[in-house]
Amino acid sequence: MGSFVTEPRNPGRAGRLAAVALLAALAAACATRPTGPLLLHPVPPTLEKYALSQGAIVFSGPDFRVSARPWDYRLVAEEFRRLGESCPFGEDDAAVGRFLFFRVLLENRSGRTLVFNPMRASLVREGEAPLAPMENSDLFAFAGDDLAGAEARGRAFRRTSFDGTATVRPGQTLERYLVFRSPPGTIRQIVLAIDDLWLDAKSFDLVFVFEAFPGK
Repeated sequence: MGSFVTEPRNPGRAGRLAAVALLAALAAACATRPTGPLLLHPVPPTLEKYALSQGAIVFSGPDFRVSARPWDYRLVAEEFRRLGESCPFGEDDAAVGRFLFFRVLLENRSGRTLVFNPMRASLVREGEAPLAPMENSDLFAFAGDDLAGAEARGRAFRRTSFDGTATVRPGQTLERYLVFRSPPGTIRQIVLAIDDLWLDAKSFDLVFVFEAFPGK
C-alpha cells in the first residue's frame, strides 16, 4: 500500500482489502453502539500520506489532495432551510438523519486531469456488503406522486452532491457531498473507500476510517 497506485486491470481490490483490514484492526478498540441517526468522527490516520486536519482526513498524493470530512445531518438540513430550497433528503432533521454525509474536497495541483467517479466509492463495514453512494435517480424512490417536487429536489442534489463522474482540471478544486443511506444495525467503525481515483494514467485507492456515534 506504499504508493496506493493500482493496476487498471484489477480496479479497487487494494482499496477494499485495505478497508477491511483497517476495520478488523479497529473493531475491538471502540465499544460505542449507535442506536439513532449516526454521527461520524475521523479516526486519526496512521497510514503514510494521510493526515488529520480540522476534522477531515486528508490524503496527499503526487500533486493532488483529497479530503473527506463527516458532516452532521442537521447542518445539511439547516443549509437547505437557509437557502429556501427543497431538501433532496427530506423535509425535517429526522428524515435527513436517514443518510450519512461526507464533504469530499478534490484539489488538483498537477498539470494533469483528476477524475473521480463517485460510483467507485463505497462505505465498508466489517462483515457486511459495501454500500454504494446515493445517485440523483435514487431520489425518485422517495417521491411518491410528487414528481415536480422530485425534480426540484433532484436539481438541489446535483448542485450540492456528487452525481456522475467529476473531472477536476489542473489548478482547480471541487467540493461536494458524497451521500449514503445510513446502514442499519450496530455500527462501530466505518470506512469510506474511494477506488480508482485517476490522475492522468494512474489510479489511486483511498481509505478514510471513521468511528460511529449515536446522534440526537
